[in-house]
Amino acid sequence: MNVRQKKPLILSIASGKGGVGKTITTVNMALAARRMGYKTLLLDGDFGLANVDIVLGLKARYTIQDVLDGEVEMEDTLLDGPLGLKIIPSGSGFARLADLKLTQRIRLLDKISEIAQEYDVLFIDTGAGISESVLHLNSVADAILLVTTPEPHAQTDAYAFVKVMCEKYGKRRISLIANQAVSDAQGHKVYQNLADVAKRFLDFDLGFAGVVPKDAVVQRSVMMQRVADDQVKHTLSGQAWNEITRKTIESLVSEPKDDSSRGLSDLLFPNFGALRAL
Repeated sequence: MNVRQKKPLILSIASGKGGVGKTITTVNMALAARRMGYKTLLLDGDFGLANVDIVLGLKARYTIQDVLDGEVEMEDTLLDGPLGLKIIPSGSGFARLADLKLTQRIRLLDKISEIAQEYDVLFIDTGAGISESVLHLNSVADAILLVTTPEPHAQTDAYAFVKVMCEKYGKRRISLIANQAVSDAQGHKVYQNLADVAKRFLDFDLGFAGVVPKDAVVQRSVMMQRVADDQVKHTLSGQAWNEITRKTIESLVSEPKDDSSRGLSDLLFPNFGALRAL
């Protein structure tokens, strides 16, 4: 299914801190996109602390670490996930991945760009926090989905992410996902609190992607490395992820792609043009 003339549509999933359900959100949204018929690629962009393959119960034969070592090509790392989802796994426990040199990042992004051209949608599970590499990776996305929870410190860190993204890259499309909410009202309150602060202090209109309820079934599936099980999509959380994905993609597809927008090749060059147009 062709999303737009210029592909792929890039969605990054971010969080101000770890432990708020960012990776689970990314995986479930990517699976939702597959159910919608989109050819979907998922990049585990949490370099050094990757876990997309783990939560899916998959074992990566090769990772980005092996590409850096010159042992394999990027195509060799592709994992076959559920529903035909394709995954580029990173590596976990490798300090080198968390602190890549400029030339190494250019090399990786060039190879990822080549692969991504064959897909309709690229999901990026970025690292948590506001490090330079995390911010740059989010900046190439057509839309950023910021995941937080009702916990006060999670909301504080989410606001910090919005603030730094605004200051470094201008006012970009960022929408909030209120995860692990005990009620729809609680999720909306989380969004409203952050939206009010962002508008007051940053003059930034934070978008609202939706509320994902706290769900015991999903929590058990994470522990059992079975987040892609069919039963998950029928839970309240699964239905919420499906709806968020549908609305996000349909909204972006209906808008013309700005040819001046950034892409993967711009990761390390926020003020330069793309090294290679996607």
